[in-house]
Amino acid sequence: MIGGSMNATFTLPPSSGRNRNLPLTAGLLACLALYTVDAVCLAFVPNEGRTLAANIAVPFDLMVCVPAAFYLLVIKPRKLSPVAAIPVIYVGFVVSMLVTQPGSFSLLTVLLPTMLAVEAVILVREIARFVRVFRAARKESTRPILWFEKPFFELSRNETASRLCALECSIWYYVLASWRSKADVPNGARPFSCHKESGYLALSGVIIALLPIEALVTHLLVAKYCEPAAIVLTALTAYTLVWFVGNTRAVVLNPLLVDDASVTVRWGAYFSERVPFASIARIDHREEPDVPKSERLNMAVMGARPCWIVLREPHIMRTLLGKPRAVRAINVSPDHASDFEKLIAAQLPKR
Repeated sequence: MIGGSMNATFTLPPSSGRNRNLPLTAGLLACLALYTVDAVCLAFVPNEGRTLAANIAVPFDLMVCVPAAFYLLVIKPRKLSPVAAIPVIYVGFVVSMLVTQPGSFSLLTVLLPTMLAVEAVILVREIARFVRVFRAARKESTRPILWFEKPFFELSRNETASRLCALECSIWYYVLASWRSKADVPNGARPFSCHKESGYLALSGVIIALLPIEALVTHLLVAKYCEPAAIVLTALTAYTLVWFVGNTRAVVLNPLLVDDASVTVRWGAYFSERVPFASIARIDHREEPDVPKSERLNMAVMGARPCWIVLREPHIMRTLLGKPRAVRAINVSPDHASDFEKLIAAQLPKR
């Protein structure tokens, strides 16, 4: 289940097991078998039949039969998006083009426009599907990562892949489209920011200011020896800068929340989990809880005053990549930590 502070949650199907991988294995073996058959035929076919094999049989096999087998054995059983078949078609086109005999009719002249038309139909259909699911998700939640995660899961049927894609898109959302947005605070909840007293905002500002200077110096030095490497390093630095800006903005817009029944632990675009007061054993800043490290979740800013929320029993929460993890103690670093602790302590069930 995807946590969302006071928002609708999305329930994803359980992770696939061994049986789910059988169609993938069968599909890949079938595609490999067709490629092998064509390679053997081209190697041993007589010269008078080589043109027919290379210009007609091979393009038909690699651009029609192989994608069809991949669709029937992999895409359909796993309920993947038909977009997954497009790379298979392109690989078949490239291989067919490499073995085509010039000077004679080739089936590629027919299959190429057909391929482009099929690709256009698939993309239009899947983009419309993505937008439809995205709009529905946006109505149900205020968290950008959830807006993107559900449509990506509809296309990929893979929790980790959909989570990573959603995380990437949500960061770009915070960079490009969140500057007029207010902090995500539902009615009846009291927010506690995490970026002021901890120095996180100041630290991020310093890093964001220094990154362009570091990129310029590094580019000039590396360019003396290898200009492509310098371009790659500069691009990576620019991408890192985007992530710092997006994550900082996400932290500002997603404070911790305390309402009448629960505390919602959040950190930027990455994490949001609602914890009912009935599940909390205590809240403590004096010492680390006597809990195994594997059941601790540290969401505090480095160097900030720790504030441990200790649960009565381990709760299953989703990690950065969307994987479930049993958590019994969560460390946060709210601004006005004393008020945060008193507010939660006053709501805890009396022993």
